[in-house]
Parts: sequence; C-alpha cells; structure tokens
Amino acid sequence: MHARISIFALGIVLLAVVGLYPTLQFPSSAQVSTFIGPRVWPLTLLIILSVLGIALLALTWRDRARARARARANVDIEEKRPSDNSGAFSIGRTRHWWFIAAAVGYTLLMQVAGFLIASVVFTLAGTLLLGARSWITIAITLVVAVVLMQGVFVSLLGIPMP
Repeated sequence: MHARISIFALGIVLLAVVGLYPTLQFPSSAQVSTFIGPRVWPLTLLIILSVLGIALLALTWRDRARARARARANVDIEEKRPSDNSGAFSIGRTRHWWFIAAAVGYTLLMQVAGFLIASVVFTLAGTLLLGARSWITIAITLVVAVVLMQGVFVSLLGIPMP
C-alpha cells in the first residue's frame, strides 16, 4: 500500500514539475492589461500541487517507517476490515462516480441556467456528497461559495458572470 501511494505522490510532484515550464510561458500581469495575469492561477495550482505531493510523500514514508518499527518490535497490528456487504448499495462506495456525474451535470446546467445558479447547485450537491447533514453548515457553505465566486470573478478579476 505504501508503494502505491509513494508512486502516486511522486507522479503528482512530477506532474507539477513538468507543468511548470509551459506555465512560465504565459504572460505575467506586467505584460497584460489585467490586475492578475494569466500565469498566476496555474502557477498557484502547481505550487499547491507540488507542496501537497511532497507532503503526501513525506507522510507515506513516515508511516512506512513506523510500520516497519512496529513489525520489528513484534507488535501485532490488527487491521479492521469492512464487513463484506458487497451486494448492499452504499453512496460511500460510489461517491467518486456521483462526483463525476455532478461535474457533468454542472457543465450541462451551466449552459442552460448560467454560471452562478449552476455553481450553487453543484456546491450543494458536492456538500451533500461529502457528508454534510446540518442545514446550517450547508447554508453557510453555499453563501461562502457564492461570495467567493462573485468576489473573485467579478470584483477581483473583472470577469462578468455568464
């Protein structure tokens, strides 16, 4: 298990490093007429991606070292295995497919209802899929999402909402 996660983390870091060159080819904010240039967003994502990939790699290596130390000390590690309900439907087991369906629905709804309404619906669906059950939490999440979308796209970047 540690080997798979390590390979995944190395792939993430490699993706960030490979994406760095084309990102640096984008014009900076000094070269365009906008407050934030086209380079800022992808560069920010690449930096976050590389930091999170390195953190995942470090945590995986630390956990592997701890597991080896426990094994040397002859400590029995019991693994809790989920009950075998392979026939039972669980949204947790299919959550990734529901997110993909929500993303496709978001794209289709955006063309019909517009960016803001589609984003609110997608945020609501995502919040529910992630397990939020308190309507206060859901309402706060929706309000924060709308304020951020309006603030970033309309106010900060000057991009009108479709």
